[in-house]
Amino acid sequence: MAISKSMLASVALLAALGACATTTDAPPAAVADAGVYVGKSVLDAAIETAGGEAALSKVKEIYVTGLAKVTVDGATTEQNVALLVRPFGFYRLTSWAKGAEPKTAKTVQAELGQAWDVTRVTWQPMGDAAAKFENEQLGLYSAILLAPLKADGVSVKEMPVANDGSRGITVSRSEAQPVELSFDVNGKLVGALYSGTDPKAGTSTVDTATFSGEVVSNGVKWPKHITFARDGRPAYEIEVATFEALPNKTVRPLEQAMQYEGGAPPSDDDAG
Repeated sequence: MAISKSMLASVALLAALGACATTTDAPPAAVADAGVYVGKSVLDAAIETAGGEAALSKVKEIYVTGLAKVTVDGATTEQNVALLVRPFGFYRLTSWAKGAEPKTAKTVQAELGQAWDVTRVTWQPMGDAAAKFENEQLGLYSAILLAPLKADGVSVKEMPVANDGSRGITVSRSEAQPVELSFDVNGKLVGALYSGTDPKAGTSTVDTATFSGEVVSNGVKWPKHITFARDGRPAYEIEVATFEALPNKTVRPLEQAMQYEGGAPPSDDDAG
């Protein structure tokens, strides 16, 4: 689903994504000092700011741990999280209540358009709406690594330069939802906007993400703090504790399966 200019303006007011809000109005003349963008595409400048193409293009796996705040129906809970992403191919999020043991964790896993709920060693396929939602998360986390956006089959279109000199791109890929990424005047990723799916109702939502801070692994820079909102309401945020950007896939047992045996979805690619 394409994202309209009117949707951009509405979401900007709700989620304070100033860069997205101003992309519909190009300045009357070029920004006086384009800084990091001189002689580069927006994507190339952003990749350079995030660590450079040499470092980012090597990443086959991202592994993040941290503390998340999850808001459902106005109630917020804190959870420990472990996130595993293999760009545009595999996504797994494991979470357990703050203060609880890892063996109590629950996991969602998504790949190839499918998704599963995992409790200990039982893999339950998700319904269509929930599976679509989880695969949208895979698409978003893959996009913010930036280097995968230079692969074949990915279309990147630059948006007009905002009045404050910030930039934006629209990313399209047949297997993932279109995503608009916004970058500040220094080329740093600061926001994302896309049309998502309510995992329960299956209805379309306007989803935004904001990014701040920085963690580094193998020369790759990643946001330390990520905040998500759905239709202008808080939904999820994570403060990153550890971050790994790795050139190879790694076998990572599920937290809740460490003391149990067996269990894997039919298409599990976790061993590499």
